[in-house]
Amino acid sequence: MDGNLRPEPKGGVIALERGLSLLSAFGTDRNALRLTDLAEITGLNKSTILRLCVSLERQGFIKRRDDGWFQLGAALFHLGSAYQRSFQIVDVIDPVMQTLVNKFNECATFTVRDGNSIVCLHKVDSSQGIRDAGSSVGDRYDLNNGASSQVLRAFSGEEGKNFDQIRKDIYATSFGTLYPDAAALACPLFGMGGDLLGALQLSGPQYRFSEDAMAAMKQGLLPAVAGLTRSLGGNADIYRPNADNN
Repeated sequence: MDGNLRPEPKGGVIALERGLSLLSAFGTDRNALRLTDLAEITGLNKSTILRLCVSLERQGFIKRRDDGWFQLGAALFHLGSAYQRSFQIVDVIDPVMQTLVNKFNECATFTVRDGNSIVCLHKVDSSQGIRDAGSSVGDRYDLNNGASSQVLRAFSGEEGKNFDQIRKDIYATSFGTLYPDAAALACPLFGMGGDLLGALQLSGPQYRFSEDAMAAMKQGLLPAVAGLTRSLGGNADIYRPNADNN
């Protein structure tokens, strides 16, 4: 068997992992790299990189330009398109929402904007006997001043001091907006290219949303959504200034 194809003790194929490390070296800020760059980023020697690039180029994953620089090949575009067609965002966000509900025992909802409406795409109920009277999956509402709606409006570019503050804080709160006794805390979820995917919200009766409880929820919700944004290909740095202030 080829030495480069020996399985590692914990499983896997060394050559494949090295090839994938080459693909991972590229990013939005470096769409073309020299052989020296690839060696510095991956830690592989140049002869190994050249051998791997021959195979990757043969399969269309890397292209070597006439000037000797390397860039990603068209085969990755086809894989990305296939991934997007098969991707279901609920499958990704549900485990995080379940964790938030288990931690705070309040309802979690994920809403998206559709024109001048917001739509509840997913919900995880708490085990509390008294819950919010909020959205069910599939419910549609006009844009309003609820926490999720404010987040979706703010990060869709609406103007106003309130929306400026929400963009600065990276979250919004509401008390009695849709239902007299309900309260909510929501923050945005982003994907690749900074696309706004929706808003993730915790909600419940106002009497359980004290100042201390809200502070704890914020400290749990923001890192959770930052992690989701990162896993969905977005830039989680937007949440960092707020997290540093808490």
